[in-house]
Amino acid sequence: MNSSRWFKMMLLGALLFKTLSAYGQELCSGTVETSSGLVAGVMENNANVCVWRGIPYAEPPVGDLRWKAPQPAKAWTGVRPADKFGDRCVQASGFLSGGSTPGVGMSEDCLNLNIWRPKSPGKYPVMFWIHGGGYYVGAGNDPGYWGDRLAESGNLIVVTINYRLSLLGFMAHPDLRKEDPNNSTGGYGTLDQALALKWVHQNIAQFGGDPDQITIFGQSAGGASICSLIATPLTKGMFSRAIMESGLCELSLDLEDAYQQTRTAIKELGCGGNDLACMRGISAEQIIKKAGGSLLQGFIYMPCHDGYLLTGTPLSMIESGNYNRVALLAGTVLDEFGKAVKLKPKYHYTLPAQYEKKLISAFGMTAEQARTLVSLYPLAEYAGRPVEAMGRMFGADATMQCPTHRGLLGMEESGKALWFYRFDYHGMKYGKYLGSFHTAELPFVFNAFDRSPSKSFYQGMDLDQERELSRVMQGYWTNFAKSGNPNGPGLPEWKAFTSADQRVQILDTSRVENRQAQIQDRCQFWDGYGSNFVKMANHLIGLIF
Repeated sequence: MNSSRWFKMMLLGALLFKTLSAYGQELCSGTVETSSGLVAGVMENNANVCVWRGIPYAEPPVGDLRWKAPQPAKAWTGVRPADKFGDRCVQASGFLSGGSTPGVGMSEDCLNLNIWRPKSPGKYPVMFWIHGGGYYVGAGNDPGYWGDRLAESGNLIVVTINYRLSLLGFMAHPDLRKEDPNNSTGGYGTLDQALALKWVHQNIAQFGGDPDQITIFGQSAGGASICSLIATPLTKGMFSRAIMESGLCELSLDLEDAYQQTRTAIKELGCGGNDLACMRGISAEQIIKKAGGSLLQGFIYMPCHDGYLLTGTPLSMIESGNYNRVALLAGTVLDEFGKAVKLKPKYHYTLPAQYEKKLISAFGMTAEQARTLVSLYPLAEYAGRPVEAMGRMFGADATMQCPTHRGLLGMEESGKALWFYRFDYHGMKYGKYLGSFHTAELPFVFNAFDRSPSKSFYQGMDLDQERELSRVMQGYWTNFAKSGNPNGPGLPEWKAFTSADQRVQILDTSRVENRQAQIQDRCQFWDGYGSNFVKMANHLIGLIF
């Protein structure tokens, strides 16, 4: 090729790139009409996607709107720039939730969402993310949840949201129930999620999304939220598929238990038992500081089954057939909280001969239960170490894997496809000690190895194998969002889960394979605690930590 022709081709390529870039920028920054007004986004940095940040979907829940159902955002005039993230909801700490974004504030005016979509015109499936954090912490704009890379790799739209947390999101009180036109109380954070989903269902077509192809997905408290949204009638027809990562379908309270928590909180804040004006007059920061609870206390704040949002625990509603019938992909990580058992010397140094007695003395098992557990979790599978066996039984199976298994079984009658996974990878820094810990799959789902808080576990590593597993997992997640089936070209086969053929997909850098789950007997034991799950889980978390 002569130099003149080469120069012309280079010039043509540069002009084409400039034209496409200008077109993409125009597509991203052009105005989009929503139910509340016009918004303008921007091109995302280092990704071939547009982003709209900090769009309010509800009025700020302040003053008289504190502890009330969210109200749709009022209309604004002109074009609202959507180039900056909105505030995160008031909380004690964001470290365990995904790491807060630098420069992002924190306030009660936090009911906002973010949208990432491919730059090219089209009609795209939608993935609607609900963050975890125990209903205590977290935000949809945490770097570990940015949707740019998932939107680009999957060629779809990703939405992330904020919702009220802790006592501000889940305080139940008889007088609040009387104030509410639906006689509802205690589930304001979940009502936020439902309103955000409604906003997306009504508005996402304006952003190029398909309102009939919305998949909700979330992890931990976000996973529990997925189960609540599957169960509640308030989201009927708003989504077609769901992904639940380390979620709990038993995570809700009856009103009397919730009222007792509120009485304790009000006392700690120095207000009279029925003085809502006093409670609404205290700063949100003081509420969280004095009565906000802690992740190490276990599950304290959560939605209530109040007869409106939920008529029972989400799982009981599902098992009774009272739920939204959608395809479900669900699973856990291998160890979850199990390695934390090693932190206490009284568990760490348990000898094999003490195994059965320790289950009785430390965990309150009867002699019969202890014998059953010893047979279900033989030490030969755990290098002869009781602490490893106890970690698996209490930190993983009882609290996460078996509730997930039970949820899948409960949804089988829907006739929709069900998919079960287990994430086993523990090759990150400190993985020898932490195992495949709770939240470990998130950087693979969002390809966020270089973003807070995951980057501290991956800095300086050769990530070729990790990025390949991320590619596979993003392929599974986005294929499911598009069709209800995670399988696709270039991906290892994943067989569906049924009660008759209980298959699980193992996800690890060393292997991605489908096999029999082989947890039925263990889960049958733990399912006996289902009716008292929250108290049992909190008891175990207290014993561990």
